[in-house]
Amino acid sequence: MTSRRTFLRQSSLITTGLMTSSLLAEGFPSIPGSPSDQLRSNLKHTMQMLRIPGMLAAVVKDGQLSFVQCEGFADLERKAPMRQDIIFPVASLTKTFAAVIMAQYDQEGKASLNDYVLDYPFLSVGFTPERLPSPDVRIWHALSHTSEGVPGTEYIYNGGRYNFVYGVYEHISGNTTHYEAFADEVKKRVATPLGMQHTYPGYPKDKTLDPSRIVTTYQLDKATGRFSIPDKNQATQTILYPSANLFTSLEDLVKYTNALDNNLLISKDTYTRITTPVVTPQGRKHPYGIGWASQLFEDKQVHWHYGYGDSFAALIVRVPSERLTFILFSNAVPASEAFRLGYGNLMSSPFAVSFLHHFVAKNKLKDDGFDLLFPQAMTLYYQEQTLGAHEGGAKALLRNLAAKEPERFKQPDLMLLWLMTTIADKELSELTEKGIEAYKNSGRFQPDIHLQIAQYYQQIGKAEASRSWYHLLADSTGFEEQGSVRDACTYLGKHYLSVGQVQQGRKYLWKEVMANRIMNNSTDDAAVKIALMNTGK
Repeated sequence: MTSRRTFLRQSSLITTGLMTSSLLAEGFPSIPGSPSDQLRSNLKHTMQMLRIPGMLAAVVKDGQLSFVQCEGFADLERKAPMRQDIIFPVASLTKTFAAVIMAQYDQEGKASLNDYVLDYPFLSVGFTPERLPSPDVRIWHALSHTSEGVPGTEYIYNGGRYNFVYGVYEHISGNTTHYEAFADEVKKRVATPLGMQHTYPGYPKDKTLDPSRIVTTYQLDKATGRFSIPDKNQATQTILYPSANLFTSLEDLVKYTNALDNNLLISKDTYTRITTPVVTPQGRKHPYGIGWASQLFEDKQVHWHYGYGDSFAALIVRVPSERLTFILFSNAVPASEAFRLGYGNLMSSPFAVSFLHHFVAKNKLKDDGFDLLFPQAMTLYYQEQTLGAHEGGAKALLRNLAAKEPERFKQPDLMLLWLMTTIADKELSELTEKGIEAYKNSGRFQPDIHLQIAQYYQQIGKAEASRSWYHLLADSTGFEEQGSVRDACTYLGKHYLSVGQVQQGRKYLWKEVMANRIMNNSTDDAAVKIALMNTGK
């Protein structure tokens, strides 16, 4: 392992394109000290690589904060440093609250997770019944991201679909005031009993709260490659949905995770039920239960969720057997956006992997092994594509890993397959084909991955193979809400019109028009597609 000084020198070499593949194999900087010191160094290093303005991280052990790290700024303009008491939006971490409250209803016999979604009211805007692919969608389908296609069969992370169950909270609480029911249930059933005094249903409207305690979140300035543009829309997010918009503090989230450890909100059996991965009728295990992603690390169950907003990110990782929790807040998107955590694999995040490596692993991960270095490849790729830095770094690191652990590349690993097909490196083409074959044989249907494979074949000039993957998407039923499915319809519609197969072309373009209509999308796109049909081009 390198010293920190050597690692920083090597990082500068990446920027200038001079780093060799052997040097790229170096992972986190190695420093002496305790696991806490090493975690602190790793988190700061990753934050700086991703150019995140500010970060707050913590480890909770046996109910107490054993580690807290405040890095960067809570507000760049005021040069206000990050503090432990800062209040953050946590985006989809809200879903864990929605699931816990729904589990309480089930436990109390007030509503069942097996109830049909259609048995309850719907939000008046956007999330209407016709967006369900079937009348048989149940509450647990919506809360496990298995409500598309044949209910309970395919896991596709689609955060907004949590809002289909808003009516359950309205029905049980009796509160029919505009969008207040879920917020009131969070307050009554979680925040107040646990003494969570700085948890808010949307952007805090409490006039007694010091405004400096609310983090400023930032969007990317493409001209500078920095996250430095304040998100002025943040203060308008004042409605709490089952899917997102909770604002909270580190102190309050510690109370929440401790309550789960101590079975104060739901029983141990109920917690086990909602954190057990869904198994399809065909026996395939998904990476998500009800409100929580779930996977094994070594021999330990890890339950987690990520948050990804327009200008912020969050992460909670729980290891119940160790009474151990990792919490991460950041005021820019890369902490989630760079690692595509919706695919259900926590091991793509260097923040999470560093925590597991230093605080959970019995046997430390190999410094030059896949589990530590793949998250670094994801980081390098994000830097290259989004921040304009470290060109070619991810490709070189993938080649290095493929030479060391080729068998890992032949598995149906969604994250790895996404990165390989995106980079489309000729030297890795054989392993890429193996990965595609393994994915196809697994029977999984992940629309984004299907689209990426179709585009990969298109990029390398295999038109027939490309069209076959576009067809798998466009010919699917019940997944029209997925943008990748609609993209496939557009591609095939244009293709068939261009070769004179007019009826085929019109069929696919019309399927996209109908999907957009169901989702209440703009009519502008429909007009474009209809114009294409009329011109036959």
